[in-house]
Amino acid sequence: MTNKKIEQIYENHRRKRTQVLVVMDENHSLLPEQKRILETEYDEYQILPVPADGWTLEEMNSKVEEISTMELHEGKYYLDIVFVSPIPYMIRELTRREIYFVNEYAEQTNRFVRIFHNDRREKKELPNGKIIQTIAETGWKLV
Repeated sequence: MTNKKIEQIYENHRRKRTQVLVVMDENHSLLPEQKRILETEYDEYQILPVPADGWTLEEMNSKVEEISTMELHEGKYYLDIVFVSPIPYMIRELTRREIYFVNEYAEQTNRFVRIFHNDRREKKELPNGKIIQTIAETGWKLV
């Protein structure tokens, strides 16, 4: 069996066994390319809407705990937490919880933090003539 075939078997297995939580500001929507990537990568996903005013540190700690301990749907073994809207504190805290450490013992939690990334920028001219750069609508990668 070729390495490519083995990788494909693993990807199909992981896709079927992964529950997905997409963290996104309630005022935002997925760009068409982001939606296509999610639908290609996963069978289904759930949106965790972030209030437009954001969360306090206490609320974020509560959400981190909730996500870290959430029960997975039947047949699911992995949880991918995909950040569309950047929330640096939660990204840090949930990444720290990908592996459970006690003294010299470490165990994989099967929870993985992923983010949408885009290197492309587009120049736009504002009405006052100032030129700014914004992130392009295409060129997204799930990393």
